[in-house]
Amino acid sequence: MEGSLISIILISLGILFVPFLSKILKIPVAVGEILYGIILGKSVLNLVEPSQWLDFLASFGFLLLMFVAGLEVKLKEISTLSLKTKIVLTSIPLFVFFLAFLIGSKFSFPAIVSIAIGVVSVGIVVSVLREKALLNTPFGKALFLTGIVGEVVSIAVLTLFSLYIEFHFGIEFWIGILKLIMYLITARLVLLFLKSFVWWYPNRFKFFFEKSPSEIGIRISLAVMFMLSVAASIIHIEPIIGAFIAGMIFATVFEDTESIEEKLSGISFGFLVPIFFIYVGINFKMPELNIHTLSLLGTLVLASFSVKIIPSLLLIFEGLGLRKAIAGGFLLSAPLTLVIVTAELGKKLGVIDEHFENILILLSIVTGVLAPTLFNLLNREEEIEDINS
Repeated sequence: MEGSLISIILISLGILFVPFLSKILKIPVAVGEILYGIILGKSVLNLVEPSQWLDFLASFGFLLLMFVAGLEVKLKEISTLSLKTKIVLTSIPLFVFFLAFLIGSKFSFPAIVSIAIGVVSVGIVVSVLREKALLNTPFGKALFLTGIVGEVVSIAVLTLFSLYIEFHFGIEFWIGILKLIMYLITARLVLLFLKSFVWWYPNRFKFFFEKSPSEIGIRISLAVMFMLSVAASIIHIEPIIGAFIAGMIFATVFEDTESIEEKLSGISFGFLVPIFFIYVGINFKMPELNIHTLSLLGTLVLASFSVKIIPSLLLIFEGLGLRKAIAGGFLLSAPLTLVIVTAELGKKLGVIDEHFENILILLSIVTGVLAPTLFNLLNREEEIEDINS
């Protein structure tokens, strides 16, 4: 009991103080939380042991993280883009994965490692763009939408890979694909039904988003998240994918979700998501940093940057300059959450061992620190040039 109380106190202190320390160190808060967990966990001080209640809170935080990520996917905004823009935004993540598997094949990496190199996530992209007041600029919107499309493609690749590892190309694989298609069709029908219902009876749904002691909007959003996560689990799809799809559906049906997002972000990023990242650090076991490990890590870092920067040059066709396109490629190279998701999935599926899982977590930390820093450096230099000119 005493050990549990100490764990609660130490994790609570991390949730409170890590954001301030991360700001001083100029690193993403999620990276700071992982580093804090590493210090508390088996790699350094060994003050906090994994436990059942921590497992639950971390898993809940993980689901909420993916649900909020789904809320960021504005399908209506994507649907209004020009055909040329849609082609460019879709081509970038597809090109990213092509290069990732090409490099993975050259170095004989397991397929899950190639996926980890190629995944794209919108989390840090949004955070940095908001911090720099770029989110509503043409540059910021292009990067944001690229991140959204990339995250959807990444989730799709992870889903197909998990089905392949479990069933290969046997009959069960195709049944799994059929179940996935039926799941998506059902989700689409639910989306259309709810959207039509909201359109015909808008006043009945206004109270979802108004201040209320019962917080109906939060209850509905969490109910949708859990139902689709459980449904995904039943058909052998990762629950986090169900949570992501639930977020997409909710954001599409209820376009005015700012109040819901604000409330969910408060409890998610203020408490449960930090526990997830700290717990990742607690469970992290630092691999022996010999020449082989450092060489492998360096190769993965260079590969991760390369496969994002080269395809990002396509942003030039959207009217962005070469330096902005390269800067965007650097920012897209920090898919912190999805690299961790991929590492955990790879370990769960038995395609990588704990050593490789921890190297991938190190990759997420290194790119999570370097990518925003290099983006800010390139973007600052361009701003200085604009001022001078």
